[in-house]
Amino acid sequence: MNAQNKVLTVTILNEYIKTLFDREPFFQSFLIEGEISNYKRNISGHLYFTLKDEESQISCVMFKSKAMNLKFEPSSGMKVLIKGTVSLYSKGGTYQIYVDDIKESGLGELYIKYEELKKKLFNKGYFDQNRKKKLPKFPKNIALLTSNTGAVIEDLKSIILKRSQFSNLTLYPTKVQGSDAKFSIVENIKKANENPEIDVIILARGGGSIEDLWPFNEEEVADAIYNSEKPIISAVGHETDFTISDFVSDLRAATPSDAALMVVRDNTDLKNELDSLSTRLRLSYTNNLKHLSNKLDSLANSEAFNKEKLLIKYTQNLISLTNKLDLLSPKEILNKHKEKIKDLSKHLDNAYSKLVINNKNDYLILNEKLNLLNPMTILNKGYSITYLDDKVIKDKSEVKVGDTITTKFSNSEIKSKVIEED
Repeated sequence: MNAQNKVLTVTILNEYIKTLFDREPFFQSFLIEGEISNYKRNISGHLYFTLKDEESQISCVMFKSKAMNLKFEPSSGMKVLIKGTVSLYSKGGTYQIYVDDIKESGLGELYIKYEELKKKLFNKGYFDQNRKKKLPKFPKNIALLTSNTGAVIEDLKSIILKRSQFSNLTLYPTKVQGSDAKFSIVENIKKANENPEIDVIILARGGGSIEDLWPFNEEEVADAIYNSEKPIISAVGHETDFTISDFVSDLRAATPSDAALMVVRDNTDLKNELDSLSTRLRLSYTNNLKHLSNKLDSLANSEAFNKEKLLIKYTQNLISLTNKLDLLSPKEILNKHKEKIKDLSKHLDNAYSKLVINNKNDYLILNEKLNLLNPMTILNKGYSITYLDDKVIKDKSEVKVGDTITTKFSNSEIKSKVIEED
């Protein structure tokens, strides 16, 4: 055995192969035709059988929840068209079809057309995940493309408006059944894209037969969804119904009600987020107040105090703090904390007044000391200072014949030229 080979357990290998099946969109909903053999209805209500053709066979299982919707009882020897998904049964190490629906083969023309278009669009990249757009976190304007009557539109409106008080709904009445429905769908997708206020589109209708849902399997509709600049949620039929629009859209909802739950967040979630922002705001305010107080104490202990710079600096800090409050806080909380900022300003004014008095006294003392050390005081006593190029001359070696020197008295100065050196 090659030492570089990885040693796997049977479970790890089976789970990996199952993951490959489950991740491949092509295997998630497809049609397959064959003959039933070894048919058995279990006491639990699940159906187990083999589907075969002239050369091959594959195991199938249809769980009770799906089997209850069948309009007939399958039997061995019956030729059928099956809709389902493929996955691996890890425990047994066998792959099988998980059946969603069974039709007698005579009803399979639309299913074949569906599979051909699905394969064509898959190869063109219409189903690629990397091209799908993300839904906005808080959509303000939601376009509803569905019939303007019936349970679907009422469910969408009821759920969305109950969950969110900030979202507006725009209904584009759309035909969702019949031979001309595809034109209505395409036209309304175009209109919703032309409306700059629309944030997201929900394309929806209730359940039905494959014939009822067929407008959502038309290539023109797939093209319109693919070319949409706005994100689209496809909510067509029941959970077990898959249409071409489900694969092309940016997000597929099992039902229209699920689409409503996906598109907006619940008011409770928003309240929790606002509470979190409020907590962060209070913490930010406390930290800023502490920071400003520390700076104020530092200024109070300093020997020099510049009123203009201090006012500018603290004004900028207050403006910055106000801007942060505007960004982090709902209006009500912001107003509350603006009042606290006013209190801080009053505190700053009081502290400033005390500092001005203290520093004014320090200034008077320092000014007296400076006057005693001021050269002009000495000059007023009759002394003078001589410069060469603004540099005080302390020794005659610092000048030469021809240099122009300046002699400064207490209230005047004279210029002289050196004509001789001793």
